[in-house]
Amino acid sequence: MEKASGSKEGREMSDGTTHWAGCSESGPKHYKCALLEIARLRNTITDLRVKLAAARQETEIQIFKAEKKPWVGLTDNDKEKCLVVREDRGWHGVLDAVEAKLREKNG
Repeated sequence: MEKASGSKEGREMSDGTTHWAGCSESGPKHYKCALLEIARLRNTITDLRVKLAAARQETEIQIFKAEKKPWVGLTDNDKEKCLVVREDRGWHGVLDAVEAKLREKNG
């Protein structure tokens, strides 16, 4: 079935009906158009469900990978390096150095 885009000034078909985007909502003469629109919407829903399932699976994989990663703490040497910062920037500097080091080690 041919469809014209835009307004009701669509294409006239051999059965005397005129078809346009959205004509499936215009009464019984557009029953076939409604069936085509329903099929199109069902296909869209199916495609979206497949994409959603794939996205959920990928999310679960990422969560699993994140959960498997072991925590890495600071060594005594790391702690000493962080404390050296205190002389220049005070305790806030130490906290910043510890946070930066942990982020470096654990991603």
